[in-house]
Amino acid sequence: MNIRNIRNDHSVVVPATVEKTHIRWRTGRNIGAATLLAAAVLLLSFSAVNALMGGQGLMWSVSQSEPLKLVVCWENPDAADPLAGETDQTPGWQRREWVRLALKHSWERESRIIFTGWQQCQDEANPAPPPHTLGPRRPGAADENIKIHITSSGGGQNPAHGSWGDYQQSGITLNLHCGSQDCMESLAIHEFGHALGLYHEEERGDWPNDIPGCPPQTHPTTPPWWPIPTELRWGAPDRNSVMAYCSGGPTALSPGDVAAIQHAYERRLPGTLLSLPGSLCLSDHADAANGENAFGWECDEANDDQEWRYDVAKSALYIQWPADPSNTRRCLDVNANNGSDVQIWDCLDGSNQQWQFQRTMVRGYGGLCLTRPAAGAGALTMQPCTGADSQLWRVEPSDLLADAVRLRADSDNLCLALDGGSGSDALAKPCSLDHHVYLPLVDGAANVTQASAASMDDKASASAGASPWWMDFYLSPGGSIRVPSLTSDSLCLDVQDVWDSEFTAGQGGPVAGQRVQFFKCYDAQLNQKWSLSGRLVSDNKCLALSGDVTANGAPAEVTSCSSAAQQNWDYHW
Repeated sequence: MNIRNIRNDHSVVVPATVEKTHIRWRTGRNIGAATLLAAAVLLLSFSAVNALMGGQGLMWSVSQSEPLKLVVCWENPDAADPLAGETDQTPGWQRREWVRLALKHSWERESRIIFTGWQQCQDEANPAPPPHTLGPRRPGAADENIKIHITSSGGGQNPAHGSWGDYQQSGITLNLHCGSQDCMESLAIHEFGHALGLYHEEERGDWPNDIPGCPPQTHPTTPPWWPIPTELRWGAPDRNSVMAYCSGGPTALSPGDVAAIQHAYERRLPGTLLSLPGSLCLSDHADAANGENAFGWECDEANDDQEWRYDVAKSALYIQWPADPSNTRRCLDVNANNGSDVQIWDCLDGSNQQWQFQRTMVRGYGGLCLTRPAAGAGALTMQPCTGADSQLWRVEPSDLLADAVRLRADSDNLCLALDGGSGSDALAKPCSLDHHVYLPLVDGAANVTQASAASMDDKASASAGASPWWMDFYLSPGGSIRVPSLTSDSLCLDVQDVWDSEFTAGQGGPVAGQRVQFFKCYDAQLNQKWSLSGRLVSDNKCLALSGDVTANGAPAEVTSCSSAAQQNWDYHW
């Protein structure tokens, strides 16, 4: 069984002379060619810790009231424009936008981080001096936090990792002429990982030297590069990490990266409804008049205007204004016409305020997805999210319990099921109405005791001490999928892995194929946190952002359901 705890000890003292420089080079690119040569990587690094390993004292601190908000600027934005004679003539604005969106699809999607701003750096003749202090520390406001300098050679460089380099001029150097969109995106994700306080996998003190295709350990041993901030390790060494040189320049986080960044900077808040193309949160003003349009906005968590609760019994999405003493619900409202605006309205419980999660993936530990066997029924495992039929589910209200749901296969009569006690496999089994043991249950919202429906055979089994099995679960706030229970020992859907002490000592972590089970609930543990990723449907129309779906203010609408990216949402309950 797996348990995880976020560690926030930043009490390490490091000599003030410690300086950190990181350079990432990519060579062997045939610029403009359809086939890219494999990149030969030259490692030149004097840094000390990395992704899946963070520098204790270099990590930014996380606030309960707002996300980690880092203002980014371009020192020389015009340097992204194509060079004379350059085969790739992609305009500079597009290259810069690739960088911005790459970060939204990676670090921002998975954690409470916002990279904002993205204008030309201001007043560079009189910059604020970098603090060069060890945390915990929130971003300062005297200058832009991360300054990008565009180059046309080499790869990427980061001279001051994490909060140590706040305001640092040329705090990140990026080659936006390296030959392809993938190259630019992978460089950006890697270098911004350093800006978050993360270091190379190869610099871990426990990095093995026998991984085929990977460089040996480069853990510094000579002062003043060592001692440095104590290593914070999350899981085992990961050759697939965006922070590993032997990973091949990925443009997406590995499962280990996802788990690591969520430990360091937390998951998205409960109620977040995130549009995938631009990682914008569905927003509306909870104190607005009826009829105000909903829109996409960066996930700033302000005024609870982005925290959408899902009322299972009424299939309603609603927000509440914190200053309203009566806690009035305001519901997401629409008419059925194609292209209609989505608005905020008083909750009237009509069909135009009902929403269903359909063709949705259940994402969990490390961003992997809950997957049924190819043949249908059987034990569930965690696999990379592909949108295959075996990963698609519908969220349906329970016929037996108020506020409970069933997770039903989107294209088959199979439901998520528990058959046994703690440690039992999570199963996909034929959906049934009468296979619930006759035991007292709890209404998740009202905390009211009630009895479940059951067949006489089930009652006899229960009295004989047989293990119960369930197909109805609560989506408990914080991301757990919980078995109804009157006791404090409720069971939760759980991805089997090592304990927290082992994980933070550099062992375990999410990998494809992990077993899924039901285990005693631990509310703080990432291996028991889940979210939905897919369509949100009202009257056979899909919720989407229209216009520029990656810009603040993009209006929300409903439209005919399709495979369009703007119809895909992450929902955290």
